[in-house]
Amino acid sequence: MFKFETKALFKTKCHYSEVFNDKNELIRTIKQKAPKENGVHRMYWSMNEKGKQRPSRRKPRKNTSEPRGVKVLPGTYKIKLHFGNETATEKITIAYDPRVEMPFEVLKNKYDLLKQLENKMDVAGKATQQLLESKEIVEDYQKRLKAQKKKEKYEDLLKSHKEILKSIDGLLDDMLGKEDKRQGITDTEYPSTVSYLYTASRYINSLLQNPGKTETTLVKNADEKVSAVIAKINEFYKQDWPAYKASVENLNLSPFEEVEELKY
Repeated sequence: MFKFETKALFKTKCHYSEVFNDKNELIRTIKQKAPKENGVHRMYWSMNEKGKQRPSRRKPRKNTSEPRGVKVLPGTYKIKLHFGNETATEKITIAYDPRVEMPFEVLKNKYDLLKQLENKMDVAGKATQQLLESKEIVEDYQKRLKAQKKKEKYEDLLKSHKEILKSIDGLLDDMLGKEDKRQGITDTEYPSTVSYLYTASRYINSLLQNPGKTETTLVKNADEKVSAVIAKINEFYKQDWPAYKASVENLNLSPFEEVEELKY
């Protein structure tokens, strides 16, 4: 928690805090809406580093907060609070729960393994975002083809659009599992590929000792599952996507038509 007092409100929409580690590296940025009234205000940091993007069927919203990452290790951190033209800096010391005997080595080994999983999650996240961007391109061309007056001449091309969209949706399903549109509390018969990464991360996070055979096996299983889907996505962009791209690049789908001279 970081307390600060505003004596005169600045014309600013938000204020933010930056967290630096003992190497003076920026590890987290926390933004909040500017307070509407003068007084004492609080900002909270959950002792996480900045995280990486995760696999999703949705594109990230603009101006969204940066994702939470791995919990920081015990040590000294510098917090720099920015509000309008004012800046305040404070150093804080983070320690592990004193009621639990926890060697730093154990925390460091957990931290290193969680960072590895975070990087793997980032690759999977980039893969799904690339697929979503490609899907937007295909759907845009599909919409423009259907809007043509003589769209019957594009029937074969429209079929290829359906096929490429089916391939993209299939790859998203391979990574994230089939989209479940049921409402309420539901469960799936089979775990999704990305869930293996989440499971390994949960197990490692809950450890009170060094990662062992169980955690090593979970990480290995996750690697095998995710790497297989990444390979399929890479193959899609080497084979199917270039062929589709070539089929639409030379299309003349301009919305402009020749305008005849008006005779009055």
